[in-house]
Amino acid sequence: MAPKVDEALRVLRVRQLFEVRSSDERTETGVLHFYAWLEKHYPHLLPTGPEDPCQHLKVDLAGLFK
Repeated sequence: MAPKVDEALRVLRVRQLFEVRSSDERTETGVLHFYAWLEKHYPHLLPTGPEDPCQHLKVDLAGLFK
């Protein structure tokens, strides 16, 4: 059960960090820039698994970007 909680907390933190960005940066291109920023500053918050991590991040951020 712990992994689901950890995943929920990871997604929550990623969404919080993304929401702090200016509204001009909350676009699909902004998600790519955010991914690069996460890689540099918070690599432990990047999604893991067999899927494309950038596509997974877009799912994590659903509803927050245009």
